[in-house]
Amino acid sequence: MASSADKRRHVNPPAGQAPSGAAMRFGGTLLVLAGLLFGTFAAGIASHASGVLGTRGTFTVEQCEHRPTTQRGGGRGADTVQCSGTFRPSDGGGTRTGLDIDRDYEAGRQVTASCDFIGICYKIDRVNACGWFAGLLAALSLVCLGGPAVIHGAAWRRAERHHRGRVTQRRLVKGLFWPALGLLVVYVVLRNTL
Repeated sequence: MASSADKRRHVNPPAGQAPSGAAMRFGGTLLVLAGLLFGTFAAGIASHASGVLGTRGTFTVEQCEHRPTTQRGGGRGADTVQCSGTFRPSDGGGTRTGLDIDRDYEAGRQVTASCDFIGICYKIDRVNACGWFAGLLAALSLVCLGGPAVIHGAAWRRAERHHRGRVTQRRLVKGLFWPALGLLVVYVVLRNTL
């Protein structure tokens, strides 16, 4: 005779109410891939914007080109601006020309920047780094949400043996989400006041 604990462990919800194991794994995979993609992007830009990665130096804006974009249906969208110029490393290395910078500035402006190996420079700006770090934390929360679903499928939501894991997952997601939201608020406030 089965005990009540065994009955709880093997009870399956009625069909149509819970996603299948394949659907859970697919959804989890999408969350993990989105988190890894955006997280890698956010970590790279946050590291450059804070000056931790890349070659530090002075970027002199030489020209900015306005490029019109169009929306679907033939309508005109907002123009994008691409600025390029010359970068002089702080360590005395050779001057690099024809590099792009991540924002639009007036010609002749000099900014402290960090350049990556492919020729894109980022203004060293702690406020901007704060916003990208918030994005990194949000991306990590997506990985925490999707990872267990990829590994365990539908059993992650139903099996009693995963109860402690689900509690830990909720704590991790909350521990990443609330700081991300706080940093995003700080970023928005500072960006609009400075």
